[in-house]
Amino acid sequence: MNKLEKDCTYPLNYWQLSDSKREEIDKFCPLNNLKFDFQGLYKFIYKEPVIIYNGKDFQLTLSMSEDYEDYEDYEDYENNEDYEDNDIESDVTIFGGGISLSIVKDNIVKDQVYLANNSIYLSDFAVAYQRYFISPQGEVYTLYLIETEEGICPMFWKHYKIDNQKMKFVLQDMLLNVTDGELYQIIYPNQFNVISNKPVTKIDPKELKSCEDEYNKEEYYSCYIDIYNHYNNRLKQKINLLNKNNNTIKKSYSKIQQKMASDCLMLPPPVTGNRRKTDPYLSNVMFCLIQNYKQEITDIEKQLAH
Repeated sequence: MNKLEKDCTYPLNYWQLSDSKREEIDKFCPLNNLKFDFQGLYKFIYKEPVIIYNGKDFQLTLSMSEDYEDYEDYEDYENNEDYEDNDIESDVTIFGGGISLSIVKDNIVKDQVYLANNSIYLSDFAVAYQRYFISPQGEVYTLYLIETEEGICPMFWKHYKIDNQKMKFVLQDMLLNVTDGELYQIIYPNQFNVISNKPVTKIDPKELKSCEDEYNKEEYYSCYIDIYNHYNNRLKQKINLLNKNNNTIKKSYSKIQQKMASDCLMLPPPVTGNRRKTDPYLSNVMFCLIQNYKQEITDIEKQLAH
């Protein structure tokens, strides 16, 4: 996603360049070369779900889905003029519609994932949309994008596998891009990683306290990652110190961290990359991890005191 963001961001003088120069720049972004016929697909499935895989034990079907999650509320969705004016049989662009993939057994939908939408209005200068890919092995990938005058930014990537015993789409991993230069990688069931091209800096105690005091589960602020790094590093230091002083019982940072991540990743993940969904999710997961780090640090300090 870092590479996609780099290749799909326009240079500062993009809109002053000639059409031919802009076309050359556009070719660097692989997202511009995706052949995704949303119009044709939407027409194909709008009357009823269509079976795309008919196996011995289950079927996979594509169907239309309500796409109001990307609006401020359901009323905004129902009042959206673009949605109301859609004519499925015409050649105009379809707005406000979504596409889902379902596991069906004995004519009963067992599970469903949200696959794609087309040009959700965010502002006069930005639209969002989601695309998908289903591999020959039946693995499902989705990518949520935001397009502005500055280029196309990949925001949210998800990867599912199908469990044909439980009849479930099992989320394997996700990448969230919410701040410049930092990605949040989640690998289920027990890995939470921060991928950053920025140097880790020591946070000022006053800034640390200020950010913690203003913590809001419904928002996400860049200082949260500083708090997370602070307590994560302190936990590593305390474990190393405890292990150095104790030759009989050794603590494993990786096992402790994975146990904490496993507990915190029980929170239901967002369906799409909508910031109103991803921000509270990331905020809650990081808050959960930070609280666990604090408790473990306190427990280790008590052991060191004896």
